[in-house]
Amino acid sequence: MQKPNVLFISSWYPSKEHPTLGNFVQRHAEAIHPLVNLFVVYVTSSNRIKSDYEIENETINGVNTTIVYYKKVNSTIPYLNSFHKLRKYKMAFDMAISAISEEHQINKFDLCHCNVIFPAGLIALNLKKRCDIPYVLTEHWTLFLPYKNDYQKLPFFIKNKMKKIVCEAEKTMPVSEHLKKSMQKKRLLGNYQVIPNVADVERFGLKNEVKNEVKNEVKNILHVSTLIDDHKNISGIFRALTLISKSRKDFKLVIVSDGDINEAKKLQQKIGLSDDFVEYHSTKTPDEIAEFYQNSDFFLLFSNYENLPVVISESLCCGLPVVSSSVGGIPEMIDDENGKLIDAKDETNLSKAINAMLDDSENYNPKMIREKAIKKYDNKVVGKQYYELYKTLIS
Repeated sequence: MQKPNVLFISSWYPSKEHPTLGNFVQRHAEAIHPLVNLFVVYVTSSNRIKSDYEIENETINGVNTTIVYYKKVNSTIPYLNSFHKLRKYKMAFDMAISAISEEHQINKFDLCHCNVIFPAGLIALNLKKRCDIPYVLTEHWTLFLPYKNDYQKLPFFIKNKMKKIVCEAEKTMPVSEHLKKSMQKKRLLGNYQVIPNVADVERFGLKNEVKNEVKNEVKNILHVSTLIDDHKNISGIFRALTLISKSRKDFKLVIVSDGDINEAKKLQQKIGLSDDFVEYHSTKTPDEIAEFYQNSDFFLLFSNYENLPVVISESLCCGLPVVSSSVGGIPEMIDDENGKLIDAKDETNLSKAINAMLDDSENYNPKMIREKAIKKYDNKVVGKQYYELYKTLIS
């Protein structure tokens, strides 16, 4: 079979406006591109550009990537603002798709792969109606999870469009079974197949071996997130560690974040967790983050809600056991062999789980943890699942 031409569009994707937004979508693109002719298009508003539109095209990690920036709409009339924004959004996509088609002499794309239902799903739906291009949909959005009420607050028009986008998709692929069931409960009815997030198993390898068999006096607990407290419950982590610090001093929480570190520091000080137990690092490259995993003793996440966190799959690929709240798709990732689960907001049991992990993290088998993770999250494994689906639809 000749390599199909696949248009890969997304509501979220890394760009100059937000370098880490939708980086998990980018990893899906990188997993798929060796098997097909993949063309990524992402559109976002910007206050930085001088003209109405600005197009950037480059090859990023082997993936042909086109990002279109359009000048931000700043109307004081809400409905007019939404109308102009949507008009510019669609026009930007048309510009990018036309430019790609002309440069690569593509008369018609074989398939459109849309990521994150809204607003990019409007483009996929339009391409199907206007150009008879079938589309599939990958979903990551926590909007649909039962812990949040954000979906119910959406205008009827948007909810109705979302249902139409899912219904018209050849296949809708949430990244977890939990997200699939949550979407179905919202009456987003379609043809579902779960395909998980990916981890770069070559970059995220086993943690460094200690050459001299001398145990570290202080164990590193790694936390990687945006530090948004309503979501990641960083305050709950601080309170649990404050309690633990009264009886032991052999740990340090290492935080890596692209979020507001100063706000987290204020929260930490307010709660009373000593600076001796916390170390902060701002945005890091994937290679740098891999080193943090490899130099830590276990990974910690205590979110109030989640989907299928890439940080957990990366941790597991590094052979790192995980302590996490049991929310979203996380129970699909963690079991007794690779970590400990506690209920969300249960700070008492979080303290117990961290205490236990500080004592026995060395008893986990890093090689086994990694091997199990590779079978599920390896980019080659996930990429092949998408390719097999593409073949079925295109044939």
